[in-house]
Amino acid sequence: MLENYFINKILIKKRKETVKYEDWISKTEYIETCKVIPCRVSSLNYKDLQLISDTDNMGRSIRKLYTTPSIDIDTKDIIVWEWKQYQVIATYKPQDRNWVHHNKYFIKLVE
Repeated sequence: MLENYFINKILIKKRKETVKYEDWISKTEYIETCKVIPCRVSSLNYKDLQLISDTDNMGRSIRKLYTTPSIDIDTKDIIVWEWKQYQVIATYKPQDRNWVHHNKYFIKLVE
């Protein structure tokens, strides 16, 4: 089962930007929502390094993140794993367009 593969848990922080008008002046507000999801976080292999070869400092600061297809993670979202914050730098969907088994993301440690 796919759920048995997801042995890690991450916190996804989503920021939604809304514009509010007060006295004909626009004000931007941010609403932050958090959600804990099961996933799998792993290190990069040689094939992954080829996919993101233009990224600097690929050593320990970049990881792979696998989730179920129902999870939608955007590049503006912040990922918290093991008390460290990561940002999504790339999305990769290795399946064909008719069937999606899982989502794969590359995440980079925010320092």
